[in-house]
Amino acid sequence: MEAIMNKNFNRLSLFFLLLSITVFCPLSQAAAQRVSSLPQYHFGIPPYQKGQTVDEIRSLYKPLLVWLGKQAGCRFDFIGAETYEEMIDMIASGRVQVAGLGPVPYVEAKNKNPDLRLLLTELKWNQDKTKLVDVYHGYIVALKKRHDLNSLADLKGKTFAFVDRNSTSGYQYPNALMRRQGIIPDRFFSRVYFLGSHPRVTDAIAAGSVDAGATWDFNLARAIKKHGDIFKIISPPSAIPNLAVVANPSLPLAVQRKIQQILPTIPAALLRGLPADGFVVRPDSFYDAVRVIVKQAKKEQQ
Repeated sequence: MEAIMNKNFNRLSLFFLLLSITVFCPLSQAAAQRVSSLPQYHFGIPPYQKGQTVDEIRSLYKPLLVWLGKQAGCRFDFIGAETYEEMIDMIASGRVQVAGLGPVPYVEAKNKNPDLRLLLTELKWNQDKTKLVDVYHGYIVALKKRHDLNSLADLKGKTFAFVDRNSTSGYQYPNALMRRQGIIPDRFFSRVYFLGSHPRVTDAIAAGSVDAGATWDFNLARAIKKHGDIFKIISPPSAIPNLAVVANPSLPLAVQRKIQQILPTIPAALLRGLPADGFVVRPDSFYDAVRVIVKQAKKEQQ
């Protein structure tokens, strides 16, 4: 009798298991189909931290993009670029619909496509961690052990590393600073390198491959974690408008507005590891000082 009861119980358990699979699997499939049917847009990032792998950068941005997609009723995927120029072309042409751009790349992209729309400006904590600010700082750095290098003048005849000609803190601002002091980089340094990303600059300085280089505060903090407290700043820091979140006109206006409204409310935990600590609406004129730097640099290249 007990064996019969156990057998019937097992059959009943199997019945409910099959019933649950029958009921819940279609629901799961339907949910997956609903998600996959949502419009998908490309979110682009240039290689300012190219010392990290694409997969590492993608994983850092994933929490933000998943959250933003859910809030905006769409999906965002991460698109990287090999160079600053590539990402400028991508957002200007609409191959990506949204991009996080440094100030100079934003100005250059806007020059290529005047219909690009500034959605937001990134915020970050100030040095004392007391308030969020809309500017960051560019530095010229060398090794602390180089007692012979304490100012820009000391770099005459030395080797120097920039990031990229379209990098704001990695070239445009330090180049303008040098030229205001009568320093023409190609004549002043024994050799100038363009290494393509900020981590490559600080890695080269740490290795002694170059005497000094240009970078920004976010990367300098990461470089200190990586190499130790071995760097020193040898020029006054430059205050630079923070990175911009930009939309191509191919992104529906309703989605643009949703991003502009929602992204400033993102939980701080979802920004861990990213250069942004928040977002704020700023007018396009906020980047006019950058336009002056870009215009000056183009005149010098003619």
